[in-house]
Amino acid sequence: MSESSLVITPQWNSPKHIVAYTSTRQGGVSTGDLDGLNVGAHVGDDLLLVKANRALLPYHEKLSWLEQVHSNKVVVLPSADTTADAAYSSSSACFCAVMTADCVPILLCDNEGKEVAAVHGGWKGLESGVIANTISQFNAAPSSIMAWIGPAICQRCYEVDQHLAEVFVAYPDALLKSSSTGKFLLDLPAIAKAQLVALGLTDVVSSNLCTYCEQEQFYSHRLATHRGKRATGRIVSVIGITER
Repeated sequence: MSESSLVITPQWNSPKHIVAYTSTRQGGVSTGDLDGLNVGAHVGDDLLLVKANRALLPYHEKLSWLEQVHSNKVVVLPSADTTADAAYSSSSACFCAVMTADCVPILLCDNEGKEVAAVHGGWKGLESGVIANTISQFNAAPSSIMAWIGPAICQRCYEVDQHLAEVFVAYPDALLKSSSTGKFLLDLPAIAKAQLVALGLTDVVSSNLCTYCEQEQFYSHRLATHRGKRATGRIVSVIGITER
């Protein structure tokens, strides 16, 4: 894992002309509960501060920001429609970006670096097939696509009720009984990886970083809720194609 104060970059075998990173909350100009590099314009932050934070990101002028709604919808960039939870691009002019604060960000790239995508993997999206819908946009065969699973809430920190646990009963390795009666611990990154592998991907790299555990580095919606905060910031995971 390569890191700087602003971003983390995956250690994977992508072509050199591919840019991929996840931002941290370090740096930036947001204050209060959103202190740091908040890039979410929908969480109550001063929009001028959000704009300043976004301007600090590598290749910020090429990022396509989505209006994420926990769906399974994918947009092909460039697109006038921004309401989606995944974006695909084969253009060097348009970088894919998804915001998270516990959900699973997934970056995708074909072996030749001609196609890229970013996926926002909340539990609703994972349940409804957002990963499969994104993979279907690629011309490359799934076996020729690599994936990076970015920072997300880990199983130890994600306690859910029985109803939600039953949604993912097909993934027994991602479910553990909690010490709390009627509760379970759900491993969203493991579910994302299992879905990628089931779709035919063989090169899947996990960051193994937890947004809840590593509160100094990332924003966590669940941690903010546990602390009685009304809002928290967002990090962004980005992938794009540069000119060769």
